[in-house]
Amino acid sequence: MSNFVKLDIKALDSYQPLMVISPTGSGKTFSVIKYALKQNVYNKVVFAMPTKAAIREVYTKLSLFTNYVGRDDSDARLEDSFNAEEVWRKKIIVTSYERLLQQMISYPSLFSNSLLVIDEAHLLLSEGRNCTLQELLAYYKFFREKFGGKINIILLSATMPDVDSLSEYLEAKVICNDKRPVNIDVKIVRVSQKRSENYYLNKAIEFINYVKKGELKLENYKQILVYTNTRRSAEEISKLIEKELHVSAVFHHAGLPIEVRKKIEDDMRSENNQYKVIVSTDTLALSINTNVDVVVVLALKRFAALRTYVEPSTIAQVIGRAGRPGYSEKGLALIFAEPDEVKIVNKALKKDFGRVPEPLDYPQTVLRWIYSGLDPLLLARYGYRYSPSKIKDSLSFLENIGAIQKGKVTPLGKVFAYEMVPKKGMNLLKLIIKFDKKGNPLARALYYSFIYSFFVDEYFSRKVNEGEILRKGNSIFLDLVKSLRGSFGKYTYFTVGESLEPSTWFYYSLTVPQVISTDDIAESIRKSSEIIYNLSTYSLISEDLSKPSYFIMRLMRSYRRVIRGGKKGEEIVDFIRFCFSNYQELSKSKDEFFDTQWIRNA
Repeated sequence: MSNFVKLDIKALDSYQPLMVISPTGSGKTFSVIKYALKQNVYNKVVFAMPTKAAIREVYTKLSLFTNYVGRDDSDARLEDSFNAEEVWRKKIIVTSYERLLQQMISYPSLFSNSLLVIDEAHLLLSEGRNCTLQELLAYYKFFREKFGGKINIILLSATMPDVDSLSEYLEAKVICNDKRPVNIDVKIVRVSQKRSENYYLNKAIEFINYVKKGELKLENYKQILVYTNTRRSAEEISKLIEKELHVSAVFHHAGLPIEVRKKIEDDMRSENNQYKVIVSTDTLALSINTNVDVVVVLALKRFAALRTYVEPSTIAQVIGRAGRPGYSEKGLALIFAEPDEVKIVNKALKKDFGRVPEPLDYPQTVLRWIYSGLDPLLLARYGYRYSPSKIKDSLSFLENIGAIQKGKVTPLGKVFAYEMVPKKGMNLLKLIIKFDKKGNPLARALYYSFIYSFFVDEYFSRKVNEGEILRKGNSIFLDLVKSLRGSFGKYTYFTVGESLEPSTWFYYSLTVPQVISTDDIAESIRKSSEIIYNLSTYSLISEDLSKPSYFIMRLMRSYRRVIRGGKKGEEIVDFIRFCFSNYQELSKSKDEFFDTQWIRNA
C-alpha cells in the first residue's frame, strides 16, 4: 500500500489548495473520496469528472457509504426521479466539468465553503476541454476572494502540465508520487506510414500481424485494452480483431447507451471476463479503473479540421492503464508508431507534456463572465492564461453579434451564455435567426436543430459508413424537413460563402442505432432544440418555434430512454413515427413520450 498516494489532511482542513500528481491506479481519486466521506469542514464537495464512465464509477463508490451524494450528467437526467435542485443540495456531488461550470455561473452562492475536485486536470491541454477548465479555474479564483478563502480546490492528474506555474497561480501545495502500484514495460513497435490507406485500420492490421507472428501471446493475458480516438475506428477495429484473431472483442465509446457502457465496464472489473479485447476511445483512458494487463496504443494522430498529434499527456494516461494492481506483477504497453510519431511517444515517456495554451474560445468565456455580472477584464486577473487584448477583441465580437450592448448582456447574449454556446455556434445561430421565414413550425424547428447539432457538435467531421446508414435507415426526419432542405445551404453560401447544410446521412442516423451509435446524437439534437426553444421564448426567433422545439427536446429525451430499453430498427422508426403522428396530443401532455400506451405495449 506504500505506493498509494496520501493526501495532506491538515492542509485540506485549512483550505490549502492541492495539486496531486500520481500515476494511474495509485489511488488519487479514492483518497479524495475517503476524505470527502469523513471531512466536516466543507458544506459541499464537488467531484468534476471528464467522462460519464468516470462520473458513474465515482458516484457508485460514494453511494455505497452515504445517501448524501448526487449525480448530475446527461445520463442521470434521463431518470424519472432526477431533480437538479435536489441533487445540488447534496453534501457530495459528482458531475461533469460543464455542469459544474453552469452551476458556478448560475448559482455562485452554492459554492461558499465548498471543495472542488477537478479530476484529470491535464485536460487543460485538450482542445475540447481547455476552455471549460480555464474558466472553472477563473471562477474558483474569483470565488476564493469573494468568499474570504472559504472555497478550495484539488487538481488530480497523472500527467499534470505546467506544474510550477499552475501551483503558483493556485497557491497550491504539490503532492507528487512517482511510484507506480504496478510497473509497466513499454515497447514501441515501429510501423511504416501508408498515406493512401485508412490510418486506423492500417494500425489495427499491424497489431493483428504482430499477434499472428507470435510477438504477443494473447493466452498469457487476462484482458487487453486497445486505444483509438474515434468512435467509428473503435467499432471497425473491434470487429476486425474479433474476425482475424478469433477472440471476443467489443468497443466502448461515449456514443453507446449507458447500459452497454456499464456492462463493458463491469466486465473489466470482474474475475471472469467475457471480452478478451476492448477497443476504446478516451472513455476508458481517463479516470476509471480498468484492470487490464496490456494496453495497445494505435491512434497517435487526430484527424479533425487539421491533422494533429495526440497529446503526450493522453498517451501517458493510456499507457498508465496497463497492469492490474493486486493481480499483475507487471503491465505491458505496446505503442504502434509511424516514423513521425515516435517523437510524440518519446515526449510522453519523458513526461514532456508541454504548456497549457491560452483559452481557445475567448468569446464564450467573456460573455459568461459578463452574464455573471463581472467585469470581463478581471479575467486577466483571475484567469490562468487570459490576454487583455484578446478579451477586448472578444468584446468587439460580442457587440457586433448583438450578444452585449453597452457592456450589458442582451436577451440574445443571455441565451448564448446560459446554453454555453461557443463562438461558431453564435455565428451559426445569428444566420439561422436571420434566415427564419414563415412555414411549418415543426419542420423549421427540426431543421434548425439538425443544422446546429451537425455543425457545432462537429458531426460533419465524423467518418461514417454513409451508404449503410442510408440503406438501412428511414427518411422520416428528412421527409419532415424536405420542403426546407437545401434552402439554408443556399442562403449561407450567398451570405458567408459556405453552404451550411447537414449531410443526408445525419437525418437518417437516429433510425439506425444498430449501425451507428445514436445516444450522443440524440442528446446533441435535444440540446440544439433547447437553444431554439429559448431563442423563441425571448422572441429572438419566431415565437411559433417554441412549441415544436420543446416537443423535439422531449422526443430526443424519450428516444434515449427507448434506446436504453433495447429497441432497434423498425421499433425505433415506429416510435418516432408514432410521436410525430400524435404531435398535437403529445405536445399538450405532461407525460413522457416514453410512457405512452405505444411504448408500454411495444
